[in-house]
Amino acid sequence: MDVRVVESLVMAEIGDGVLTALYPVEHCARWEFGPWAPLMAWFKQRPGLTRILGVAQVAGALAVAATLSKTPGRAWKK
Repeated sequence: MDVRVVESLVMAEIGDGVLTALYPVEHCARWEFGPWAPLMAWFKQRPGLTRILGVAQVAGALAVAATLSKTPGRAWKK
């Protein structure tokens, strides 16, 4: 997979994680529709847990970013 695609996904995950950590109730409420509405309602009722998961999401995304190739091309060199 191309490093720029993976890095773009990592950036989206970091942004989502920051929003989740800072505004857990509001962020979950914005996504409380469709098939995942019950799950979002569950998280909305648990802002502390939701914040922790947002921070973990950012940490995980940063860990992936740290492993990426430094140059364009394949995301991970063999």
